[in-house]
Amino acid sequence: MGSETRPTRRPWLDSDLGLLLLLGVLWGAAFPVIRLGLLAGASPFPFAAIRWSLAALVMAVIAGASRAAWPDRRSLGLSALLGGGLIVAGYTGLLYWGEQTTPGGLSAVLIGTVPLASALLAYYLLPSERFSWRGSVGIGLGFVGLVILFLPNLLEGGAGSIPGELAVVGAAIMTASGSVLLRRTMRTPSGLWTLTAQFATGALLLSVVSVAAGDPLTLPRNEDVWLSLAYLVGISSVLGYWIYFRLLHRVGPARTNVVTYVNPLAGIAVGVLLLGESLGPFEVLGFAVILVGMFLLQRDRLRTKPPVAASAQAPGH
Repeated sequence: MGSETRPTRRPWLDSDLGLLLLLGVLWGAAFPVIRLGLLAGASPFPFAAIRWSLAALVMAVIAGASRAAWPDRRSLGLSALLGGGLIVAGYTGLLYWGEQTTPGGLSAVLIGTVPLASALLAYYLLPSERFSWRGSVGIGLGFVGLVILFLPNLLEGGAGSIPGELAVVGAAIMTASGSVLLRRTMRTPSGLWTLTAQFATGALLLSVVSVAAGDPLTLPRNEDVWLSLAYLVGISSVLGYWIYFRLLHRVGPARTNVVTYVNPLAGIAVGVLLLGESLGPFEVLGFAVILVGMFLLQRDRLRTKPPVAASAQAPGH
């Protein structure tokens, strides 16, 4: 009898897939959790600044305890400037400000357009990230989906909530821009110390904005605010990034960033359960169109198989 060939283990189909789904739930839930803290009385900029200050402290302790390699000065500086300035401060500041009037589930859907914005920017800034007609159709559908999401307010004259929704879209553009620029300029993968630099720089910039806006760097003594903060620091920031980079090294950025399909679904579900939110027919249709656009773009990227970027960033959370 000939020797039997043992099946090759495909971790993407078992433990890694489970981690991917878990990450999507953890990050998707962050949007209604942010909304919960804001509704409980937290001001957006102090809330964000305190979150990232604590996340930077925890990440630094983990990096020191694990004896993580210290990055070169160039990588540390770029991480602080681009990651801390755009991905943390720019993204979080606009997101928190926008979520004052935007439901958490809808925010998760709007932020779900990050891969579409990233692909469009990367097309012009990263020669290896070209896409075919299928990717172009996907980006076009994403834009159509965004228009559909804004239609209810435009048709009903509810312009009061539009600035908040535009701010959330601006947050998506911020993190997409920072991600693409980091991938263009960084020569080494992100690590614990570069993430610490991003968190710390973002916290400093958000603190400056908070003081300039006349908001003291304090939070109300409210159980919902502190529970939200604990989740955002310990679960979304620290645990979420640990899972993300574990997946990134095991299955690569293309498959890891499929998490963007799960984020909006989790955000909608948690928003319904936690805050009693709901999506109308326009929001459901817009989300479906965006989802199809992301699917086409992701399929196009997997077919073209671009090289793995030296520094990949999470698609927003």
